[in-house]
Parts: sequence; structure tokens; C-alpha cells
Amino acid sequence: MENYFLFKFINRILRQYIFIILTTIILLFISTKKSFSEEDVFIINDIKVKGAIDVNFSREKYLNRAFSISFDTMMNKILLISDLKKVEKLKLKEIKNLIKSFKILEESYREDIYRAEFRVVYSEKRVKEFLRKKNISFSLPKNISAVFFPVFYIDGEMQSLNENFFYNNWEKIKIKNELINFILPLEDLDDVSQITKMRDNLEDLDILSLVSKYGEKNYVFVLMDYGKTKLNIYLKTNFNNNTTSKNISYEVKNIRDEIMLNSILKDLKLEIVDLWKEQNLINLLMPLSIKIKFKHSKLKDLDKLRKTFSKIGTVDNYSLEEFNINNSDYKIYYYGNPKKLKAELLKYGYELINNQGVWQLYLHE
Repeated sequence: MENYFLFKFINRILRQYIFIILTTIILLFISTKKSFSEEDVFIINDIKVKGAIDVNFSREKYLNRAFSISFDTMMNKILLISDLKKVEKLKLKEIKNLIKSFKILEESYREDIYRAEFRVVYSEKRVKEFLRKKNISFSLPKNISAVFFPVFYIDGEMQSLNENFFYNNWEKIKIKNELINFILPLEDLDDVSQITKMRDNLEDLDILSLVSKYGEKNYVFVLMDYGKTKLNIYLKTNFNNNTTSKNISYEVKNIRDEIMLNSILKDLKLEIVDLWKEQNLINLLMPLSIKIKFKHSKLKDLDKLRKTFSKIGTVDNYSLEEFNINNSDYKIYYYGNPKKLKAELLKYGYELINNQGVWQLYLHE
């Protein structure tokens, strides 16, 4: 009997030592700096260039063009419109300094035309440092869907959706890096009646009742009112339960001028995407840190958490400060606020709880 209990004791001790040794081995091969996934904003795919092959042909010229296009693509995705001007005249040499690697996906020289497709990978660290020096916050928005509900009045008369220029042309006008999948509504007389009644009191209009029938809570409600050469636009959005509103106005001499209306439509799309970006801004000048205790039951839980950290854009880096068979202590460096960090972790099945001043992280199986 004594030998049996001695054996159990030794077995338990050996299991703990094996756990610690295996964990140590894993940590030797795990970098605590983030490595982003293929879907991250610092990897720019499908950059296509082409041109004539003549006496002045230079393969490097097209490679440089691909670098410039990729930089412009990335900046349009992560920066607000107001900040794009701060980076638009960046020299090619500076762009190259931000690039980590690139790959030629396809290349051809047929019929005296050079065609190539590239993937360009930017260094997260260098891009962040570049933006930090310019005092620019950047955004890491996800692609979302939202119901686009346009209401258009001309000289006091509400246009039907069939007559509504913005409704009919919304999907025809494209912008760079469209982050929102817009769902267009169907004509509904009850909706028209409800909007007409609330036209002068839009803040009390129950927009959710208009869009819920499309199975989506996110919405973009736009009231456009034209009269006396002025187009006034009231814009209200709801993205992930965060509601914002904005008023915009344009001088329009001829409301049937399609060139002018197309320009306004494109500008309106950019404004809407900007509102979504603003909800996902990361201030690089204010990094925060948090210490958490992670409760785990298996060794693979640590590797799963590491992969989760790599997917969360607000997490800059982290370190594993202490571990044992049941708990591990991490220090996380991140941008934003604890509420946003909690929300991001929850998407991957982790619950972050402040228990009397101690932050604890739990994995829900």
C-alpha cells in the first residue's frame, strides 16, 4: 500500500515536471511578437499591373508601380479620409522601407504586353512606427453587412425607389476597399407611410423596425432633401449597436445632373465607411498593458491562446511571465481600451473578467 501511494505521488510530480518541460520547449520556439494571418490589412493581394513591352521596358518599373498601388490600397483601408492626404506624397524609397516581402503570383510577356500580379506584405512594426511619427491613428475594421435605406425628396415630394437615383446607382459606384456589404431594401408602402409621418422628427423614427425584416441590425439610413439648389443629407448609422448621425449638404444647381450625383454618391459612400472606421480606430500614441491570469486544463490551450492573440489587431505583443499546470500569467500590450479587448477576446471564445483587481481569462469550450 505504501508503494502504491508513493507511486501516485511520484507520478503526479513527474506529470508536473513533464508539463513544465514541454511548455518551456514550446516557448523557446514561440515568438511573443504577433504574426498576422493572411487576411490581415498588412498583406495586400491581387495587385495587378500591365504595360507595353517596348525599347523602354523595365520590369523594375512595374514592380515599383505595384508597390505604390499596394501602399495606396492599404492606406485607403486603414486610414480616415482626412488622414490620407498626410501620406499621399510618400516617396517610393519610403514605401519600400515599410515592405517586409513580396511575391510575384503570376507573370506573362505575351503579345508584347507585360502582365503581373503581386502580393505585398508590409511590416506591421514599421507601418505602425511610420504612422506613429506622423501622429496618425489607424483603423482595423472588419467587413460587415448593413441595410442601406435611402429616402430622397425633391422639392418636397418623396421619390419612389424606382425613381431614387441613389438607390438605383448605389451598387454601380465603387470605392477602394469597400468594407460594407450594403443590402438594398424593397419598396414597402408601410415604410413610406412611417417615414412620411416622422420626416420632421427623424430622431424618434424607429429605423430598426424598417430594417429588421432583412435579418440585419446594422443599417445606414439616409434622408436626402433637395430644394433651392441645395441637397441636405441626414445620415444615421448603426454598426454593431453603436449609433452615429451626421448632417451633410451640397450645392446642386441641377438635381438631374448625373455627373454631379455620381460624385455625391461616391462621397457619401466614403463618409459612411469612415464612420465604420472611426469605431475601430487605434491610437498608436497611447499603448496600454494588462496582466491576466489564464486558467487552462491542457497544454494545447496555451498554443490556442497564442494563435488568438495573433488574430486580434489591437494586441501589439505579449509575454508569458509565469506558468504552472493550471494557470499561466501573461502581460499583454494593446491599443484601445479594456472594453474593446474584452470584446475581441470574446469573439474567439475567451471571457476576460476583472475579479477584485485581478484580470482573469477563461476559455469556453
